[in-house]
Amino acid sequence: MKTHFLRGLIGCAVAAVAFSSVSISAPANAQEAESAWVKVCNTDPKVNKQICLVTQELRTNTGQFLSSVAVRQVADEARKTLLMAVPTGMLLQPGLRVQVDEGKQIQAKYGICFPNACYAELVVDDNFIGSLKQGGKLILTTLNQQAKAIPFELTLVGFTKVYDGDPMDVAALQQRQEELQTELQRRADEARQKLIDAQKETAN
Repeated sequence: MKTHFLRGLIGCAVAAVAFSSVSISAPANAQEAESAWVKVCNTDPKVNKQICLVTQELRTNTGQFLSSVAVRQVADEARKTLLMAVPTGMLLQPGLRVQVDEGKQIQAKYGICFPNACYAELVVDDNFIGSLKQGGKLILTTLNQQAKAIPFELTLVGFTKVYDGDPMDVAALQQRQEELQTELQRRADEARQKLIDAQKETAN
């Protein structure tokens, strides 16, 4: 039953992070940019309670997935869950570490892996949410197959406003996803053209 419950949590996170960022990576001047965080809410018919996810997804300039985070909160429940995803190919047994700025690292264990990513969850409290609101960056650190630490940094700029604010509506989410896909296609085309130009110069 725990496995099904975990998959349910992850399913919610996956659905949310699909719309989680028009900005592929944290912008150099994030204060002036649109927040990388997105809040989505839905009512779970099984428990008749609203479930909200505050999410961010980190990608390279060419659209390659790096990591994602979702804070999951259920209406009228004090418990909150931090759902995290990193690329496959990492060492599973050590798990991953979660850190806000230069604060204490918290250990989290992987729960399940899919072909595109491995997921972990961590129960958090209001103190942790407070540290996210006051922090500048959230760092997920995992170990690759050579046992080398690989940190993924997600900006916390704009987290408080999104966390405390209203969720985005479906139309806005769809528009944001379309903008993301358009931007990814533009960058992919640009990278492809640069490669072609470089090959032509080498041939000459």
